[in-house]
Amino acid sequence: MSDEATLRRGLPAGARPDDLRRYGCEFIGTFSLVFFAAGAVVVDAKMGGTLGAIGPGLISGLIITVVIYTFGHVSGAHVNPALSIAAALIGHLDWRLVPGYALAQLAGSVLAGMCLLWALGDYGAMGANLPNAAIGITPLTAFLIELFLAFLLMWVVAGVGLDKRAHGPFAGVAVGAVVGIEVMLMGPVAGAAMNPARALGPYVAMGDFTHYWIYVAGPLIGMALGAYAWRFTHGGRERTG
Repeated sequence: MSDEATLRRGLPAGARPDDLRRYGCEFIGTFSLVFFAAGAVVVDAKMGGTLGAIGPGLISGLIITVVIYTFGHVSGAHVNPALSIAAALIGHLDWRLVPGYALAQLAGSVLAGMCLLWALGDYGAMGANLPNAAIGITPLTAFLIELFLAFLLMWVVAGVGLDKRAHGPFAGVAVGAVVGIEVMLMGPVAGAAMNPARALGPYVAMGDFTHYWIYVAGPLIGMALGAYAWRFTHGGRERTG
């Protein structure tokens, strides 16, 4: 389609009609992720610890699985700016889509954070990903943990989701399992966001961005490294589109 024809449809030059569907999926998917993943922490705090450490991990893994099977065939169900950038770096997402993906993901997260604040009130730091200073976890330690978790998650995403040689129908289960395991084990310790969008909404609702850099820098670096590690270990090839 020519840029002139695209403009006639009310889209920016260079855009395609399916782009808005993709952005919509990323917005709704990220909203759902943050609403339920952060919401589990808020509800746990509000109800006096009824969910424990396992509950938020299970909920995070399950909602990611649902989002993947619902939106994966449309947008890829990234729901994560760091993942979108990493996918573009290895040729599995067109760079022209990255700004729209990131904006949709971050907007969905902010809306979810504010909805949680309105619906449930200010409990559990609004489900924000934080280093656990009470057990001696410093911001640097949390950053290194976050980097490793994001590295592993991206390696799995690429191995089961981007790689066409993998068993595609089971990709959502594998990715959801990794997210759930990481959140259950490291969520109470270092936050375990693996995702700048997962972290943003709760930080906006909480009104304190002191540690937000951890959950931006860690996932961005970790997922880029994970993407290139997959390319090395699996001989991954570029499939931009």
